[in-house]
Amino acid sequence: MNPFRVSVIVAGTLVSTGCTTTLYKSSQVSAPLLREQGELKGTVGPNNVQVAWSPLEGVGLLANGFYESQDEGRREASGLLAEAGGGLYGRFLENGVWEAYGGLGYGQSTASDQLPAEGGAFRDVGFKARGLRAFVQPNLGYVTPYFELGGSLRLSAVKYTSLDVRGYTEQERVREFLVDDKVTDPVWLFAEPAVTAKVGYKWVKAFVQHTWTLKLGGDALPHEEDSTVVGLSVDVASWYHDFRWTSDTGG
Repeated sequence: MNPFRVSVIVAGTLVSTGCTTTLYKSSQVSAPLLREQGELKGTVGPNNVQVAWSPLEGVGLLANGFYESQDEGRREASGLLAEAGGGLYGRFLENGVWEAYGGLGYGQSTASDQLPAEGGAFRDVGFKARGLRAFVQPNLGYVTPYFELGGSLRLSAVKYTSLDVRGYTEQERVREFLVDDKVTDPVWLFAEPAVTAKVGYKWVKAFVQHTWTLKLGGDALPHEEDSTVVGLSVDVASWYHDFRWTSDTGG
């Protein structure tokens, strides 16, 4: 059977092949590293959009979205994720930034395929998965008009609320980890450390983020061990006007 990749989720992507299924892949970790009240930051990548805003000094709000679709002959798949959150932030050592956020998201994916059947015909198979993800995460970083460096540790709890499967034999469902109660009964826990780097000038920077995905306790759930995202970051802020490398003015 040829490989069949399908984007999904609840928190990232679901990848199905003829022999294995990956049910979890980390999505982009939100690491805005806000510095002041009124600051508005956003990132855009091939499949991710993230926005962060500080309505009050020390308070940050988050909104994240993911969408992807694929169409490969007889195979079609789509996946989406929307989540929102909020938390606190502060500064230290002039340009150091700490953040602590929490949030909740909803995801859904659909996939359909045609597998060979007897007599040279094909049979229709597919599934639809829905789920929720709750997360908490601290961020720590260093922010300047020219570059930003940040580290994050997202702790995610993923709960699949439904898994509708059609067309697969019982043996195929077991092999592909598409048995309803095995997927939907547990709450799946993950630790997702991430490193983010941005380079540019003031309002616009290119960014790259690498995330590792570590399953915490319980039964094994097929998942990807790491992922990398790239894109563009935009920052609307006023702190650029009085930026200093250190708190010592030399006066």
